[in-house]
Amino acid sequence: MESFDGFKFGSAYKGEPVEEIGGVLLPEDYLEFMREHNGGEGEVGGTYLVLFPLEELETVYDNYDLGRVLPGYVAIGGDGGGELYCVDENGRYYNVPAMIDKDDLTDLGDNFEDFIKNAVALWEGDD
Repeated sequence: MESFDGFKFGSAYKGEPVEEIGGVLLPEDYLEFMREHNGGEGEVGGTYLVLFPLEELETVYDNYDLGRVLPGYVAIGGDGGGELYCVDENGRYYNVPAMIDKDDLTDLGDNFEDFIKNAVALWEGDD
């Protein structure tokens, strides 16, 4: 993915298999990426992206109380400034504003590559 121009990737995931968080099955394209890189952060197409390591997803889910606030969603990352990126139980990716409200979600695609492309386009549109 050419958009990862200034991104520092994490190391390959060596922990126990993670397939779901809070009853939400994580998409295979996302898991494939994470098994190889296990998160990271930095510039992606002119915006900042943080992808949480797999071993932190359950803690993030609990800390944001997503089971109550956004049932059926798992936070997989953010922009480093309060916005979150989530995936839902149908494998779609979303931008979640700092003030978490399901009505304010922005759909970012149904696969990991589209998620990255659309996240970049979302932030390019703010200029």
